[in-house]
Amino acid sequence: MYKFLCFFILVVMLIVPGCGKERVSKKGNTRYESFIKVKEILLNKVYNSHRKTFYCDCAFSKSKKIRCKVGEGKRASRIEWEHIVPASQFGRTFDSWETQKSFGCRLPSFIQKLFFKCEKVSGRENARRESRAYRFMESDMYNLAPAIGLINQRRNNYPYRIIPGEKREFGKCDFEVSEKRAEAPSRVRGDIARTYFYMNYAYPGRNVISGEEKQQFREWDKKDPVDEWECERCKKIEGFQGNTNPFVKKPCQDKGLW
Repeated sequence: MYKFLCFFILVVMLIVPGCGKERVSKKGNTRYESFIKVKEILLNKVYNSHRKTFYCDCAFSKSKKIRCKVGEGKRASRIEWEHIVPASQFGRTFDSWETQKSFGCRLPSFIQKLFFKCEKVSGRENARRESRAYRFMESDMYNLAPAIGLINQRRNNYPYRIIPGEKREFGKCDFEVSEKRAEAPSRVRGDIARTYFYMNYAYPGRNVISGEEKQQFREWDKKDPVDEWECERCKKIEGFQGNTNPFVKKPCQDKGLW
């Protein structure tokens, strides 16, 4: 009985995600830890009145199917939820962002054969398991926008920059990728800048903005000010998530859009 109890405690310790060694930011998201849950909220309760993709301004349905042509394949026909500030960029600042072997690998071989497999766990999955602070940051709705899957794939985790020329790879969509850089259309550059400002403010020390990007984002913020939809989106997210994005809320209030 004693051996069984010890074994049970060991398994529970290995299975249950860690409470997180990293400190949770009080200025950021502290309400939702599930990336899956916030995607449902965004689709059904935030973007229900504005079903347009972020980069391409392409209409999409409640089933996440898009209504414009940007390329071939499954990811070209549906939306995905894009992290404006890439998850891998801030994720690598967490101690738990490292590839690990699954807990099954640490159990006796006869137990593995009966119940578990020995598998590798990616840095992202390990951070989700081990760090509450990471789960909150990954699930922050202010940093998520609907993007066509193919665009999300091609953007990867590349930084936003201005790319010379207007080579169109995605039909009429004004989005370019070249030499590990991504150029978004001018109509959303201010949205991008204010998202970076917010994430840098809400999660200090998480490698959100580089020195090179600060001036670029200040310029984008001025050239592309808040509009009615950005204000409505921010207001909805604040209602669900509970915290404020001052880089959008204040200018919206100043313009009478709040």
